[in-house]
Amino acid sequence: MKILHIIPYHPSPSAFVFAKRQVQDLILEGHECEIFFFNTKISPIHFLQQLIAYQKKISTFQPHLIHAHYGTYTAYFSSLFHHHPMVITFQGSDINHTADVPQWREKLGKWMSKKSAERANGIICVSQKIFDLLPLGKEKAHIIPCGIDIRIFKPLNREECKMKLQLSSGTRYIFFNANNPIVKRLDIAEKVVKELSANHSVELLSLNGNIHPDEIPVYLNACDALLLCSDSEGSPMVIKEALACQIPIVSVAVGDVSQRINDVDNCFIVPQEVSDIVTKMEYIFERKNLSTNGRDKLMKDQLDSVTVIHQIIELYKTINSNK
Repeated sequence: MKILHIIPYHPSPSAFVFAKRQVQDLILEGHECEIFFFNTKISPIHFLQQLIAYQKKISTFQPHLIHAHYGTYTAYFSSLFHHHPMVITFQGSDINHTADVPQWREKLGKWMSKKSAERANGIICVSQKIFDLLPLGKEKAHIIPCGIDIRIFKPLNREECKMKLQLSSGTRYIFFNANNPIVKRLDIAEKVVKELSANHSVELLSLNGNIHPDEIPVYLNACDALLLCSDSEGSPMVIKEALACQIPIVSVAVGDVSQRINDVDNCFIVPQEVSDIVTKMEYIFERKNLSTNGRDKLMKDQLDSVTVIHQIIELYKTINSNK
């Protein structure tokens, strides 16, 4: 099949890397794919310029199917002025409440997600919670979390990773994804580190999206644990990445995290309270170099990238055959 993928544009190399990797996985499976990077800046001039480019891309590529890898403005734009079957992947903040954008923009975005869901031929929700919040189209929705390439994300020697990153061998590091510090609650993570510092040499290894995606396994494996304390999530990739690297996880119950780490050793769900997070981090620090059975859980849940891309291909085939 020929699939045109619509992905929101962002200058960070790690932005929407899960969508870009899905495209690569599809190409490896023998499908022809092209990407249209959509600038989500709300401007009539930008909209018209991109619409012209979008129509030209459709005309020259002639896809069998269009896949929008985000809701709101991206999916709404993707649904306009064409007669091709369309799939939307709802990721989280396109359905969840988002506190880091103006209220008018959030309302507009949610309305666009709703209208796009109505127009789509197929919908992918990355978690059960996103499916439950879907305003329309549950009858054509499928729960398919993004998969993890377990060839890239795997356990590595911690001290070697620290040396590669020029980190102190005597310091304990907590991995934290701070690409959206307000929603991710960087303020809580910093308070946790401050309290832990009374008894440990500890630092937050806080990434903001500027690290090349292929380097993330080294950063993860350099850490004693991963912390996630967000206000909201869809199906956070960093949790699955940490599972594949088999490092301990301390997380609040957002998105599908509880499901992902259920029955995984040395992984904990906690309230969004500094004291509770500190208690679990102390447990991890005191036992030193703890590992998990996260890779086994990923495979049991069929969340390796190969299995996931086969599920998406089957959805494409079903939609394409019904057009």
